Amino acid sequence: MLQQNIPGINLQDSIINFTRYNNDEGVFILSPVTSTFENVYLKVREKENRIYSDAELLMLPFASSSNPHKNEWDLRAKSFLRFKEYLKTKKQNLNLLDLGCGNGWFCGQLSKTFNHHFYCVDVNLTEMKQGRKVFNSEQLNFIYADIFNSEIPTASFDIITVNAAIQYFPDLKRLLDRLIKLITATGEIHSIDSPFYSKSEVINAKNRTMVYYS
Repeated sequence: MLQQNIPGINLQDSIINFTRYNNDEGVFILSPVTSTFENVYLKVREKENRIYSDAELLMLPFASSSNPHKNEWDLRAKSFLRFKEYLKTKKQNLNLLDLGCGNGWFCGQLSKTFNHHFYCVDVNLTEMKQGRKVFNSEQLNFIYADIFNSEIPTASFDIITVNAAIQYFPDLKRLLDRLIKLITATGEIHSIDSPFYSKSEVINAKNRTMVYYS
């Protein structure tokens, strides 16, 4: 069998090794760190009361009764449990990439049950550092990376999840083209908990967004 030499890949066990990159408090840095987006994003999340304590993060998506977004998290918990049941049908030792991971709760919770290799990717260094500290599992790799301009090895992931994050990408086709290059020949892409609107609803959705952020 011909084996392709892919940078960063250990062909013996398919674990993707990012240790050659610099890290900041356990987060591997694959792209230049820029605070422009993150500062604005964190201000919005703080205003929305979405910056969680370590104790609350450890519970998500099973939010406490004091969580101001408990109703939303109850819905996301259902999605999480459905995906968790689906993952039970898969083989062990998968490579799973979670794009737009935020504080890493999704893979953090999955790592408690499954013996997979989880790669949490975002451009939100602050919350990834929190996730690295809170979940502290050898199965979890937190990676600061621009998905379009970083050395994430292609054809390497069995599953890619975009969990309540696909709306942050302005060009869906470009995103999917990129993700297809990152998955294996039998790999899967799962978009979870992001709304898709019909053409007749797009304008109303955009207007609601403008009103909300104003």
